[in-house]
Amino acid sequence: MAYLDTIKFGAWTPKFITMHHTGGPSLTTWKTYAHGSRKVPITDAQWMKNLAGYYGGEMGWSAGPHFFFTPDNFCVLSLPEKRGVHAVSFNANSWGVECVGDFDAEPFTDELKDRYAEGLACLYLAIGLSPENFVKGVRGLHFHRDDPKTTKTCPGKHVSKDVMIAAIQAKMIALGGGEHDHDDDVPPPVAVPKTRTGVVNVAASDFLVVRDEASGKSPETRRLRKGDKVQITGEAKNGDTAWFRIVGDDYVAAKYVTLT
Repeated sequence: MAYLDTIKFGAWTPKFITMHHTGGPSLTTWKTYAHGSRKVPITDAQWMKNLAGYYGGEMGWSAGPHFFFTPDNFCVLSLPEKRGVHAVSFNANSWGVECVGDFDAEPFTDELKDRYAEGLACLYLAIGLSPENFVKGVRGLHFHRDDPKTTKTCPGKHVSKDVMIAAIQAKMIALGGGEHDHDDDVPPPVAVPKTRTGVVNVAASDFLVVRDEASGKSPETRRLRKGDKVQITGEAKNGDTAWFRIVGDDYVAAKYVTLT
């Protein structure tokens, strides 16, 4: 909690939390890192350094999941005050939390449930949100499998959302020293971003690529033609390139869009 208290949000703030499992490494494999017979053990801190190199180097991503939870530590991988990369449909609005284990194949024990619920409870308390009142893409605890753009079962078929929500709420009460104030019949207000309108300005024979992230290396989601209108909900900068976030949580290079 001490670390989370130091976070200062700017233009980006998470609206919900998305839970994942690592799949690989499985819990069995992770236990060999620092607790096995390796000549040079891999601590959780070193594993985070390795992952940062993998996401930034091999994958070319600007970020990865925000947090990695292990049976030993709650680790930070990507800056929590900035958008991460972990679930295509939820990157723009949520923190991504990877929990060590392959819970399609490995049991999600009560011990692990309590461990990961404690970490998630700390995150919810830090941003003043609740895991309840699920609305896809808006609020409540999300699982990666809620993403319509994936076929994965993440965080594993052995993990129940109702059970996790109850466990997180219990931890929030224990950590917060009392009942967590909420009204099930009155969901919290949802902030609606102000939008601006832009017009695609490319050659008639050309097109503008729409991407999932503010990066030229990010996957293409669709293409726009000259004169197409876009609703702009935010801005981002990647190196020297400016990007507009548009409705649908995709991105286009700002230099090819004229504001109207």
